[in-house]
Amino acid sequence: MTFSLAGICRKTGQIGCAVATSSVCVGARVGRVGRDCVVLSQARTDPRLHAVGIAAHAAGGDAAAALAAMQAAATAPHWRQLGVLERSGAAAHVTGASCLPSCGGLVGRDCLALGNYLASDAVLPAMVEAFETTAGPLAERLIAGLAAGLAAGGELDPLQSAALLVYGGPDFAYADLRIDKSATPVAELALLWQDWKPKADAYVVRTLDPDSAPPSREVEAAGQR
Repeated sequence: MTFSLAGICRKTGQIGCAVATSSVCVGARVGRVGRDCVVLSQARTDPRLHAVGIAAHAAGGDAAAALAAMQAAATAPHWRQLGVLERSGAAAHVTGASCLPSCGGLVGRDCLALGNYLASDAVLPAMVEAFETTAGPLAERLIAGLAAGLAAGGELDPLQSAALLVYGGPDFAYADLRIDKSATPVAELALLWQDWKPKADAYVVRTLDPDSAPPSREVEAAGQR
């Protein structure tokens, strides 16, 4: 009962995912980012499978090998919807037989959309098209994909939560934003990104070179301009 979108940006090297669902706190359960791949576990999700997929990919596997490792480790795989997108743009996904329709996955240019218990078969194509045609940072393209999926019907139950996770070069998140409970989580996620966007680079500097980081008042002021 979730729809998600993984994507890469060839210009910046960023990689990440965005997800929305009808239950609370989806960011704690769906989607993780490794150095060179994004992994997704949803439907009756098992967050433990994220580490399995990332480890398999890091060990020299490709998207298909990472997906196979997740499937092999899964309990009751017929309930799982799994996906892997790597920096090359290659993707692999599987939807278990017990996942609620409309469900499935769709690979686009530098992206992978997954969904289950969707209102229509138009949701995943709308997400991919929005990602492919939206300009700007990866975060905005991912959020645009979620918004397009929602506009195409979203899932059958009302949404309650949404999340965005984007990594750049460093081994920490460039953006890790969550709307844990709301009647309009996708719209609120878009607003939260707009607040975070002008501050994100300063927090990278704080991590890598704190002596050069701007003071807190300047970082906060950047978000109010």
